[in-house]
Amino acid sequence: MDTFVIINFGCVLLFGITLSLSFGGISFQQNIRQYLGTFCAFGLTQLIAFYSLGSEFLFKSYPLLTHIPLFFLLKCYFKKSSYIAGIAVLSAYLFCTPRKWIGTLVSSFWSYDMRISYLVQILITIPLLIVIVRYISPYVARLKFESNKILRLFIIVPLIYYGIEYFITVYTDLLYNGGAATVEFMDASIVTVYFIFSIIYLKTLYEKKEIEVEYAVLTIMTKNFDKEIAQLKTSQTQLAICRHDLRHHLNYLNACISENKLQEAASYIEQTCEDINNTKVVQYSQNEPLNLILSSYVNKALEKEITIEVLVSATNFIRFQITDLCSLLANAIENAIHGCEQLTDSNCRYIKLHMYEKSNKLCLNIHNSYAVLPTFVQGLPVSSKEGHGIGVKSMIYVVEKYHGVYGFHAKDGRFTFQMSM
Repeated sequence: MDTFVIINFGCVLLFGITLSLSFGGISFQQNIRQYLGTFCAFGLTQLIAFYSLGSEFLFKSYPLLTHIPLFFLLKCYFKKSSYIAGIAVLSAYLFCTPRKWIGTLVSSFWSYDMRISYLVQILITIPLLIVIVRYISPYVARLKFESNKILRLFIIVPLIYYGIEYFITVYTDLLYNGGAATVEFMDASIVTVYFIFSIIYLKTLYEKKEIEVEYAVLTIMTKNFDKEIAQLKTSQTQLAICRHDLRHHLNYLNACISENKLQEAASYIEQTCEDINNTKVVQYSQNEPLNLILSSYVNKALEKEITIEVLVSATNFIRFQITDLCSLLANAIENAIHGCEQLTDSNCRYIKLHMYEKSNKLCLNIHNSYAVLPTFVQGLPVSSKEGHGIGVKSMIYVVEKYHGVYGFHAKDGRFTFQMSM
């Protein structure tokens, strides 16, 4: 019996050390000496403890003789972080449990003969080790690229299980003799750990998604700023040309008046005024950045033969970051332009924008025509086209940032976006 116990302890040691180092990202092929040295050092320690203090002492002192030294080996010698070292050792311990359970399950057909249990555990050690190292270890090892917040999430479950397992099976026999209370405690522990893990995971996932949306918003804002600058530069260039040509205009008009060609002079003045009007940024509101954005997209809509009406009666923008407002308007109008472009009849293309204040809230209504009914998922328009859909997320992000409400509707060829914040 002692022979089976010793061999099984050796297999457990081989199993646990290999998984700990593998989960820690230590390749066996590149660190054969370190693996063999670790096996020999820990094996010699366990043999001395087994023959001098007995198997029961070795079993109960396993954390002190094996788990803690393995942790510090990974942390100090292999220079792994405390989280990675802890996850590696605790995860290796978790995978020792199914190995033991398979042995117990098979031995149950022979009245739980311990020799059968040990024999089965010994036989499945290498096959199980190969499967875990090949298919599971690479994913655990990649945790080194994650933040400490993610690592804390992954270490909490095996740490809780480790504590419970040693308390109710190693240092006490509550699992086997504790009755219904112990069994229900195990159920309650699993449920509690599951929900703790789920809540932390969902919170982390939400924060990650929020960061992705923020990044997308910043990207869109950068593009909008580029458009603002381009619009401003265009206006300045055209205005400089007008100033430069003013002397020529005046000389031509003087010649027309001198020769009594009043009709030609009037036509020339009318054409010049039209050219000047085309160069200016329209004053839709008292906010210049908004005027730049609106002017840019109004010109874009007109180039695509879209009738566009803009009315901005709101005046109080002080509590909003102008970058947020520009991003909101730019994305809303751009989406409306995309919707109108699908219509083959240019007479049916229209966009109506109204920004106003109501009950100390900034409100925005945008209506546009469309040809193809948008697809809605949970009340939001979605698109399967690559690069589309980020604008809607950006708009929602801005509205929710200021605790506002929004809505998207489409009916009878009329798409509507409304928001209040």
